[in-house]
Amino acid sequence: MEKIATAETVSPGHPDKIADFISDSVLTEALKTNKKSKVAVETFLTGTHEGGLVVVGGEISEIAGMDDEKINSIVKLALSKTIKTSFFDFDLNKLSILNVLTPQSEEIRSAVEDDQDLGAGDQGIMVGFASNETSNFMPKTFEYSRQIQQKLWAVQNSDENLDLDSKVQVTTGGEVIKVVVSTQHQPNINISELEETVSNLVSQVIEFNYKLDLNPSGSFVKGGPAGDTGLTGRKIVVDAYGPTVPVGGGAFSGKDPSKVDRSAAYAARHLAKNIVMHELADKCQVRVSYAIGKSDPYELSINLFDTQKVEDKVLQDFVSKFDMKPGSIIERLNLLDVDYTKDTLFSHFGHSDRNWEQKVDF
Repeated sequence: MEKIATAETVSPGHPDKIADFISDSVLTEALKTNKKSKVAVETFLTGTHEGGLVVVGGEISEIAGMDDEKINSIVKLALSKTIKTSFFDFDLNKLSILNVLTPQSEEIRSAVEDDQDLGAGDQGIMVGFASNETSNFMPKTFEYSRQIQQKLWAVQNSDENLDLDSKVQVTTGGEVIKVVVSTQHQPNINISELEETVSNLVSQVIEFNYKLDLNPSGSFVKGGPAGDTGLTGRKIVVDAYGPTVPVGGGAFSGKDPSKVDRSAAYAARHLAKNIVMHELADKCQVRVSYAIGKSDPYELSINLFDTQKVEDKVLQDFVSKFDMKPGSIIERLNLLDVDYTKDTLFSHFGHSDRNWEQKVDF
């Protein structure tokens, strides 16, 4: 019997993902201004009695030129793409935007940049994964959830009766696949029609027996940061592979690629996916760890879950072709020329247009 597994995804209108989107918007703009910018940005959104608050904080190089005017512009553009409806406690026309960004620590800058090779921007453990159970080498249950979420997001943007906050959860391995969808809506929506719409979306992804549970809490009118506080980095499982795969120690969003939390996680996925695409194994998990200021990984380990198809020497020679030093990763995956606002939506992995998803032929 298939093992039971559950995975969830959230829409770009979820408050935590809005925070991620703003942080990655600041990062992308900073790198456009100066590719040497060092960025570690966090965003906090919450409803207030005065109409809402967005705080953008963290550390950023002064060469990025992020003044109050630019931050305000970035935040307002991000909110216009992720929130339709204002509420008393989070009103797009009344909210306050607070820029509390500070310069990067000189100790961190010197530790990272003064080495002959670019040192890791922090210590940490990163995980990459790939499996040939799906066409994009992602875990099956997570991929079901994500595809439903992507289809729902398109409907949320086009249907005036829907707002933009939503979550999709899928459980596989039982007699039926269980699907839970919670989607924000206008007060006057016809729930029966909504259930028919959502059921149709689910059937486009899951063709066999499934059970749909729509908005199990009942009404879902107040959503986004008016309903719950949003914070960068709280969706690290959603951002990766779902709960069937371990996560590393840190979030991705708001961090420039000198931070191995992000760049090494991308490189680990790239390596794992290439191992599977080159048919060296059916399933692969890569672990890599670093110390701040050091370029060579402290750990690089491969778990093939007893699916290895080649001799150890062939595998070792293949892995050795992927230089896992931060500077080499940034260059190989061209991480200074990435629109990170795209990467924060619907997981950072499994999208065919990303550099870390490409097959490498040696």
